[in-house]
Amino acid sequence: MTSLTENVSVVLVEPQDDINIGNAVRASKNFGIEDLRLVNPAHADRDRIAISAPRAHETIDRMGRFETLDEALDDCVMTVGLTARARSAHWRVVEPEQAAAELIAEAAKGRRVAMLFGREDSGLPNSALDRCQAVVTIPTNPDYSSINLGQAVLLMAWEVSRAARKMQAGEVVAAPVSAPQNAWHSEFEPAPMAGLTRMFGQAEAALEAIEFVKGSSNDHIMRSLRSVFLRARLDTRELAIWHGIFKEIVAYMRRKGIEP
Repeated sequence: MTSLTENVSVVLVEPQDDINIGNAVRASKNFGIEDLRLVNPAHADRDRIAISAPRAHETIDRMGRFETLDEALDDCVMTVGLTARARSAHWRVVEPEQAAAELIAEAAKGRRVAMLFGREDSGLPNSALDRCQAVVTIPTNPDYSSINLGQAVLLMAWEVSRAARKMQAGEVVAAPVSAPQNAWHSEFEPAPMAGLTRMFGQAEAALEAIEFVKGSSNDHIMRSLRSVFLRARLDTRELAIWHGIFKEIVAYMRRKGIEP
């Protein structure tokens, strides 16, 4: 199991309580996930984290700490974000079993994947979900749907480990038919988030240059654009083409004497 889960990362966005971080460490380690990343944690005191994650000091010491989510996801080719609430944006929504199957399918190829969890009081913001290929909802009691951070990590870590065990046993671990059918059956590697982030920045600059996005419409349009490209699951060649297109828009305007 470890060989398949070593490319799976658990990313905690702005965790507020070190005991909850410890619970996430313990849940991850229980199921063979050793790579944890903290984005702008409130405290992250080693000894306090260890209270709820005994005998996990090496894992705690190895945890990555990042100021921004983009930095934490730079090397990931697939990210799923956990949320308990229905959102208005049109993200692709899956349940834990499907998400785990897709994550392990990529991790088994030596590619870094991530599971994203939000802060305890407010969950993941839309800006974080904008960086996910899929949003995961856990089907809980609608009258009492919120689960705590440690529980969410435990459930997803269990599903990932179950998918890994099935693959190691020779069982077919295939995503359900509702998953994208073009999931990187390509001679090129999937585009990493670092490259996608740069491309999205270039796309925004190009759309602003031609005044396609203005003021309050910016966030809405860029959210839709991100969603389209993330669902498409670009490979590195496709990423280079799109990045070149957006970059050339601005360069062309300047060649024609129009300053964006």
